[in-house]
Amino acid sequence: MADKSKIKFTINGKTYTLVHDETEDYMRRIEHYLNGKVATATKSGIQLGEQTAVVMASISIIDEMFKVQKNFNTLKNEIKRMMDEYDKLKLEKQELENQLNEADKKIESLSQQLLLAQHNR
Repeated sequence: MADKSKIKFTINGKTYTLVHDETEDYMRRIEHYLNGKVATATKSGIQLGEQTAVVMASISIIDEMFKVQKNFNTLKNEIKRMMDEYDKLKLEKQELENQLNEADKKIESLSQQLLLAQHNR
């Protein structure tokens, strides 16, 4: 695990000190994203207090997270379905290859029988 670091975050004009184990760039992206969400909440035309704006931003972010999680689960299920289909197709391919090999053997046997019959005439 990486060493813990402290960073000062300014969210909606208020400064917070956070302890984290991520890169500073990553933490600044979070800070920027959260400030954008708070700004969007405060631009709604309704006068929001600082705490309400942060709560509204948090609700928006959690909504996004739930939707991403739902999409992730949908994609995960689709991948599982496709993998199952792939396994089924592999088995079918193997069966068809076996049938082809049997047909090749039968053709070879019949060809030899035909050559023998022609030779014995």
